[in-house]
Amino acid sequence: MMNMPITDNIADILHITGAITAAMLVQFLLPQPFLRAICKIDLEDEAGLFFARHWGLLAFVMGGLLMYAGDHAELRFAVMLAASIEKAGFAFFVFRDFKRIHMRGLRIAAVFDTACVLMYGAYLLEWA
Repeated sequence: MMNMPITDNIADILHITGAITAAMLVQFLLPQPFLRAICKIDLEDEAGLFFARHWGLLAFVMGGLLMYAGDHAELRFAVMLAASIEKAGFAFFVFRDFKRIHMRGLRIAAVFDTACVLMYGAYLLEWA
């Protein structure tokens, strides 16, 4: 592998982006206050709260896996590929409906996830 800023710093990148991703644990623990404050969404129905909570848990787990992969090179390809697919899908749906009111609080997350996909993709292409 050539020396590239992303390749040379991938462990730190995974620790930082993983920690930010794992912060979605707050949405799992406190879905209504989190969605209201951060996402600007007022969600009251039980089914919506179930899915919001589940998504927060999944994001927390993915963030933990990213942090773990920072120290375990043998897992990086699989974890970063899975995270890239999830993050690209999320960003796609947010950008597709960017002007809709329910997306206003998700725009920053979509930009963050896009940056992650670009960094992970650069590393994965170099690794492959």
